[in-house]
Amino acid sequence: MRLRGSAPLRRSLLFWTVLGLLLGEALSCDVALVHGHDTLALAVIATAVWWAVVTVGVIGGAALLRTPDGTPVDRYGIPNGLTALRGYACVPVLLLGTLSLPGRLGLALWGSIGGSVGLLDAVDGIIARRYGPVTVLGKAMDPFGDALYFVVGAIGSWALGIVPLWLAVLIVARYAGPVVLTPIVLLTGRRPELVYTVWGRRNTLFTGVVLFVLYVVRLFGGPVDTVALIIALPTLVPTALLHFVALFQRVATSPRAR
Repeated sequence: MRLRGSAPLRRSLLFWTVLGLLLGEALSCDVALVHGHDTLALAVIATAVWWAVVTVGVIGGAALLRTPDGTPVDRYGIPNGLTALRGYACVPVLLLGTLSLPGRLGLALWGSIGGSVGLLDAVDGIIARRYGPVTVLGKAMDPFGDALYFVVGAIGSWALGIVPLWLAVLIVARYAGPVVLTPIVLLTGRRPELVYTVWGRRNTLFTGVVLFVLYVVRLFGGPVDTVALIIALPTLVPTALLHFVALFQRVATSPRAR
């Protein structure tokens, strides 16, 4: 096991997992206390359980800590660490979007905290390409991190009135579908490459823009449903369909495990 043979890797794991736990619990506790003390214990437990689930994935991913040419990497690095933090933040941010807060506080915090965490997706990619390390783990984690966070973003945005129900369902299906189907595909013996498709990247970009525009519309009391129809239908629906077509083609042409 990689972790047993590398002290720097263990220290790197400890740093990112402890940081994820501290930041996640801090946000969850603050949101729960503003909502009402009766939800504090539930928020703490839910965040801790989710932290454990993500940590299992991070530990299991240590075997993929190598560069695309096969060179082992003895640390998770900032790009993978930021991706992990985005994963750890899913439950705290979901609480932020779904628990009732005074006045427009929930909407304000959703844009500031939730939006900032979402931007880590762009930051980790820039850092990986410019400073490294670019790893097989990072290429696998990033799409799954996007999937988790956009599902949370869709649910929270719907709860806050930022997106209509049909759009929230579309986003959840787009991102949760591949995650749910991946184990089934692997059980068939196929080994497709677990990275973005070109249309998946475009859909992710459009999704971020659509959510931002609708957030601004909601913030100023505008017609969210109408604007969603105008900007989401022509951008998210076709790119999501083309993304799934590309995924099916990738699976069909992928090699089988020996």
